[in-house]
Amino acid sequence: MIRIGLDARLLAYRREGIARYILELAARLPQVIHDPDVRLVIFQSRKDPNTWAAGPQVRVAHAWTPPHHRWEQRVWPLEVGLRRVALLHSPDFIPPFSGPFRKVITIHDLHFLKYPDFMTAESRRYYAGQIERAAAVADHIIAVSQTTRADLIAHLGVPEDRITVIYEGASAVCRPLPPEQVRETLGRLGLEPGYILFVGAWEPRKNIPMLLRAYARLRERRPNAPPLVLAGRRGWLYQEILEWPHRLHIADHLRWIEGPDDQTLAVLYNGAAFLAFPSLYEGFGLPALEAMACGTPVVVSDRGALPEVVGEAGMVLPAEDEARWAEAMEALLEDAAQRERMRRQGLERSAAFSWDRAAAETWAVYRRVLGR
Repeated sequence: MIRIGLDARLLAYRREGIARYILELAARLPQVIHDPDVRLVIFQSRKDPNTWAAGPQVRVAHAWTPPHHRWEQRVWPLEVGLRRVALLHSPDFIPPFSGPFRKVITIHDLHFLKYPDFMTAESRRYYAGQIERAAAVADHIIAVSQTTRADLIAHLGVPEDRITVIYEGASAVCRPLPPEQVRETLGRLGLEPGYILFVGAWEPRKNIPMLLRAYARLRERRPNAPPLVLAGRRGWLYQEILEWPHRLHIADHLRWIEGPDDQTLAVLYNGAAFLAFPSLYEGFGLPALEAMACGTPVVVSDRGALPEVVGEAGMVLPAEDEARWAEAMEALLEDAAQRERMRRQGLERSAAFSWDRAAAETWAVYRRVLGR
C-alpha cells in the first residue's frame, strides 16, 4: 500500500489564498486517484473538526504541529514519518526538510523575496529564510503560473525540469447566479447591484491605497459613482490602509466586508459592475478568475501573473497609474456594451481553468515522482 500525504493543516486557520488551493485539491484528488494501491492521507490540525475529503482511499491524520511553528522542522517530519507516507505534498511552500519520504511542494509566488517590505518580519523569516532550502530538497515543484515558474528559475536557480505549471481554477460556487438571488442577498448586506468590487487581503501588496486614490478621483469626476466594496480580510500591515479613506474623504462611500463565506463572495462578484484588482504582484490572481467565472468584467494591473490569467478578456492597466485607473473605471461604468463584451469574454476565458484538471495534473506529478 502506498500512502500519499497532503498537508492541510492551514485549513484550521483560514479558507482563502493557499487554504483555498488546499481545500479544492483535498476535495478533488480522491476523484482522480484510481490506483487501488494508493491511500491519500489528509494531514489536518488536531483543532480542525471538519472533513475535507471523503472516499474509500482517504485517511485523515490529525497533526499536533501547527503550521509555521518555530519547532515545525523538528517535530513535523516525525509526525509525517509515523504515517509512513511515500510522498508528502506541501502546498504552503515549505516541506519537512528531513524524512525518508518524497517531497512535492507548491510555490504560489515569491513576493517575500521580491517585495519583502510588504510582509511582517516574522513572515519574512519563515518564508524568505527557508525557501531556498525548500526548493533544493523538493523532489518536484508545482508552480501555479508561468510567471511563478520564471521567478523560480530566475531567483532560485531551479532547473526547468523540476517545475510543472498547474493552473488553479475557480470554485464551483463562482458562476452566474439568478438576478433575484443576487438582489436578495445584497439587500441583506445593504447593497444594490452595480458597485465596484475589490476582493483580497487588505495588505500592502494588493495596492489598495492606489485604488482608493483612483476611486477618489472618480468621485470628483462623477459624484454619483457607485460605492467601492472591499471584500476580504485584514492581512499583513493593514492598519495604514484603513486610514486612507479618511485622508481622501471617501469613507462614507466604501463598504468593507470582512471574511465573506463562499456563497456571499459569489453573490458579491455577480452584483458588481466590475472587479478592480490592482495588485502589485500575484503568482496567480484567483479573484480575477473567480470574477470572470461569475460573468463579472475584470480590470487588473499589469503585474505578476494577472495578464497571464485574464488574457484578452480583462482590461490591464499600469499598477500605479491612478489617473488611468480613474479614467478606466469611469469609462467602464458608462459603457454597458463594453461590460457585456467583457462579461462574455470572461466566461469563455474562465472555462479554460479547472480544479478538476488541476487535481488530475497534480496526481500525474505524484505518479512521476514515485515512478508509477
